[in-house]
Amino acid sequence: MALAPTRLHLHSTPLSSCSARVRIAARLKSIPLTEQALRPTASHDAIAYRRLNPTATVPTLVATYPNNESLTLTQSLSMLEFLEESYQGAVRLLPPVTDMTTRAQARDLAALVACDVQPVQSARVRRRVVALGQDGERWAREVLWRGIRDYEGLVRRSAGRFSVGDEVSIADVCLFPMVQRARREHAYDDLALAKEAPSVSRIMQALEGMEAFRDGGLQTFDVPD
Repeated sequence: MALAPTRLHLHSTPLSSCSARVRIAARLKSIPLTEQALRPTASHDAIAYRRLNPTATVPTLVATYPNNESLTLTQSLSMLEFLEESYQGAVRLLPPVTDMTTRAQARDLAALVACDVQPVQSARVRRRVVALGQDGERWAREVLWRGIRDYEGLVRRSAGRFSVGDEVSIADVCLFPMVQRARREHAYDDLALAKEAPSVSRIMQALEGMEAFRDGGLQTFDVPD
């Protein structure tokens, strides 16, 4: 396959934190991205979409190459690494290979969000919790707020202006939609964030000043029929 694909097609939903990570990364790296917004209920279970992604989750990224071969990815962290390795440019999602410590820290923070916090936010998981007689929404909010506090504890070891030093990284790309979701789910208020997670609060203010994060984060537009 060629070094970089000729076309990237992202299947997503507007309020998917995982989809937002990919949008933000693409905008940071100035990568053209065709996005297809799916209806959260109908499209996830559609036979055609299941053929593309057997998990029926979002996002799904399809990369098409000049020889018409294609690559389909179904996990956002894999997509972020793929974009990083396929598109060299001024903005990097990972620190240079000469600094393995900060590369590991960036990956560690990203994994905290993607592996510890995100799974509980899935509608599939919430519905299962409800089916077991518990409050899935409350549990998801608790995990979100705990995740922010956990991130705070770790990011103090590596933060500069951003999560790992003074350059934006894969960690920030994962952090931003998580905090956006926490706001939307009323898991905290800004005063609580500034008091209990001051490093996260400061980093979020810096990220909110960047167009790629504002435009690529959680979205509220209607999905057409």
